[in-house]
Order: sequence, then structure tokens, then C-alpha cells
Amino acid sequence: MSSAAENIAEHKQDLAQLTTDLYFDDHAELEDQYGKKGREKCLEDTIYHINYLEQAVRVNSVILFSNYLEWARTMLKERDIPVNDLVDNMMFLKKALQKRLAEDEAAIVVEFITKGLQSFNDIQIAQETFLKDGNPLVEEARIYLELLLAGNRKEAAKLIDDLVAHDTPIKDIYEYIFQNTQYEVGVLWQNNKISVAHEHYCTAATQLIMSRLYPKIFSMDKKKSKLVACSVADELHEIGIRMVADFFEMDGWDTHYLGANMPDEHLIKTLKEFNADILAISVTLPLHIGQAQDLIQKLKRDKEAEDIKVLVGGYPFRFIPDLWKKLGADASASTAKEAIEIANKLIRN
Repeated sequence: MSSAAENIAEHKQDLAQLTTDLYFDDHAELEDQYGKKGREKCLEDTIYHINYLEQAVRVNSVILFSNYLEWARTMLKERDIPVNDLVDNMMFLKKALQKRLAEDEAAIVVEFITKGLQSFNDIQIAQETFLKDGNPLVEEARIYLELLLAGNRKEAAKLIDDLVAHDTPIKDIYEYIFQNTQYEVGVLWQNNKISVAHEHYCTAATQLIMSRLYPKIFSMDKKKSKLVACSVADELHEIGIRMVADFFEMDGWDTHYLGANMPDEHLIKTLKEFNADILAISVTLPLHIGQAQDLIQKLKRDKEAEDIKVLVGGYPFRFIPDLWKKLGADASASTAKEAIEIANKLIRN
């Protein structure tokens, strides 16, 4: 599988260009309707599809590509873009793969697309919400999100301040308000209910409001366990791993949050300097699975760091339960609370 993935990456631009040419040759009316800009947009979208396909092949997970197609279909549907445009693109991508890759490798990759489209056709799009009854702070979470979507950060911050003043545990605020509203923002964007600007504002505002709680969080008693937390590659969605690091801090861990895009060699050096027990890695976009895998493999090959346990989490791990094993990690967690429970077990073993 790795060879096929490497060849997809090597021929990505050529595959995308050929797919685009085949698509426009078959839809002659698009040339008149959209012209050069239409071709450029088609090429851009095709490269994005190929990037996801490459990652799915790399970790041998049809589910990963099927999930991407489901996500893309929902996004297109909510923006009144014909879903058949995506299906047609996949069919021409198949043809491009068969023309550019060796026969055996093309057969493997084409099968990913075929199975992905089969699952895609079987899936019924459901409206998902993360602000559900059963959440003890669901009303507060709804009000908090409404305030942020209205651009009222000060009132949102006051809501959190009032909860803290009335002895609501900060962990509960993180879990039931911050975490769930961030998930909800993602769903709202996917369903075209809010803009990218809304999404960025909500994230930036929540990060700022979280920082107001740090004097309380970082004044808690500490134990000897040490965590280093980071996001891989150029991940822009860092708030999730920031929350995880804060949870560990509240559990008494000595934490070091390094953000995103740190070179692997410098990260591994830092892990050894801090004498870390756990490295927590966040992967929000499946496109970055490969970078996480490379980092973990480098760490595992370093004899001076062989006792450091690797805990991974993020969106792809929620729907591919065994993905962490394929990357070589020691465990995966779907929530910050679960991450602490697993980490404590890992360092006791």
C-alpha cells in the first residue's frame, strides 16, 4: 500500500490535471460557462480529493476515504452544488489513475474509490448536533454559542466567569461547553449555516476565554508526570489539543504545549530535554495522518526516547478505531477526559 500511496503523491499534479482535462472534455458546456477559472477550481478540488485518497491508501483504510466523500457530499448539498459533480470527478479520477499508475497499483487505488462511492451511495445524511440533552451544561453551551455567533465575546466571557464564580468545575466548562460548542461550530460550517469568518471568530474567542482561566488552572498542585502536547504539520485547528493539555494540567501533570508545525527533530529533542512521559499528538485533518505516522516512527527509532508513550487523538481517530495502531502510537483517546485516564494507565504499566 505504501508504494501505491507514494506514487499517488509523486504523480499528484499530473493525475489532477488529467482528471480535470477528462472532466471538461466530457462536459463541453462547462468551458463556455466557467472558462479558465472553472478549470482552475476543478483542478484545485481534484488535488484535494487526491490528497485524501493518498492518506486512505497509505493507512489502508477505505473508511477514511468513504468518510471524506460523505463529508464532501454534505458540504456540496448544503451549498446547492450537484452531488453528481463529485461522483463524475471520481469516475474520471479512476481513469486517470489507470493511465498513470502501474496496473497493479491502479487496481488497488481504484478499488478505494469504488468502495468509497458504494458507501457514499448507501449513506443517508443526518443532521448532527453536539448540544444534546444529557449534557449537564447544555443550556449554558447553547447560550454561549449564540453569543459567539452574534459576535458578543464579552458576554460569552461573562457567562463563563459567572459559572466559575458559582463553583462550576473548570473541567466541566471545558468538556460540556468549550469542547461541544467547537464541535457544533464545525457541523454548522459543514452545513453552510455559518461562514468561515464565524468559525474563526468562535475559535479565537474561545481560546481567549480559556486563557482567562489559566491562573486557576496553573495554580493547581502538580505531580511528577510530564506531558508534551502538539499538533502535526500546519494544523490550524489547535484548540482541541490545547484543551487536552489544559485537562492534563488540571489533573496535576506538568505540561508543555508546543503548538503546531514544529520540526520532528526539534520536537524529539524537546521530549528528551523535558524527560516527558507522554507525547500527545492531535490530528484534526486526515490529510495530516502521514506526518503523524512519520513523527511517531522517528520517535520509536530513537533509543533515548523509547520509554515515551504516544497518545493520539482528533477527528480521524473517532471513526477509524484502529488507526492509532497503524500509525504506531500506544493508544488513542476521543476526549480530553479519556486521554487522562489512558495516559495514567500507560505510565503505570
